[in-house]
Amino acid sequence: MNLQRFVNIGYALVGILTWVISAGLFGTVLDLLGDFNKPLIGTDFARADLLGLIAGVAVGVALKMNNAVNTWALEVANELKRVTWPSWEETRLSTIVVIITSIVVALILGVLDLVWGVISEFVYSLG
Repeated sequence: MNLQRFVNIGYALVGILTWVISAGLFGTVLDLLGDFNKPLIGTDFARADLLGLIAGVAVGVALKMNNAVNTWALEVANELKRVTWPSWEETRLSTIVVIITSIVVALILGVLDLVWGVISEFVYSLG
């Protein structure tokens, strides 16, 4: 399995995320400055979207070209390859345990809340 391919997909996803976030940020800034966020292609692709796209590509390329980031990402991918993931049966049983535990804790807290409410009402009725 070629880990570099998965790391490159990660860089592309970070670039897309940067595009989405920075396009909104650029759109807000351009709207505050005036009517600068004019549509470029149709009505859905404006100047802010172009600026966000440029920022996303720049971030993706910068991450790819940075040797320290690339080495770190490859190490993370290599470690994730060694992880033993739970089977479907283990996941199902763990989910059932979490649901039952949550219900038990909710019942205990509900009873304690009810008791505390009765005690508080009794104390306030004395005054």
